[in-house]
Amino acid sequence: MKRESKTQYALLGILSQCEMNGYEIRKYIESTISFFWSESFGQIYPTLSKLEEDGFIKEWEKTDTNGKKKKVFKVTRSGLEEFRRWMDQSPIQSNKRNELLFKVFFGRHMNPKLLVEQLDSEIKKQKDDLKTLKVFQKELKTDWDNHPDNEYWNLTLEYAEKQTHLNLEWIQKVKGKIQEKQ
Repeated sequence: MKRESKTQYALLGILSQCEMNGYEIRKYIESTISFFWSESFGQIYPTLSKLEEDGFIKEWEKTDTNGKKKKVFKVTRSGLEEFRRWMDQSPIQSNKRNELLFKVFFGRHMNPKLLVEQLDSEIKKQKDDLKTLKVFQKELKTDWDNHPDNEYWNLTLEYAEKQTHLNLEWIQKVKGKIQEKQ
């Protein structure tokens, strides 16, 4: 059974925060929610077109602080209603695909040295993610302390930080066990 794409709801949620163009949406994802959600440009732009066609967002021209005009999207009333309907009614579906776990599960079919290298790469990624989370946490405390979504943002950051620490600890344990066998 084909899974329903959630890209449209992600974009509606993001645009409910602020008006943006496709590039800014991608940057927003990278700097805020990338530890639990990703969207590629190949997903963003066609979805923006479809959302506009459906009347859920509207494109308009905005002048930025430098006086430069740019086209941005903003969520419409019906788009916000659609997003809230999905938030209220859609059951939570966790993504169960995890290539790291897949490779460890079938690890005996892989060159142990290459698996350790890939685990090292993942350890670096997890450490980089922790640094990014710390930056975002600091930003929330200093720049967004009074935002109505701040409590929810902090809860997701807390989860991400705990999950990343857990991942890092587990990956290091797996790496050690594989190295013991070599």
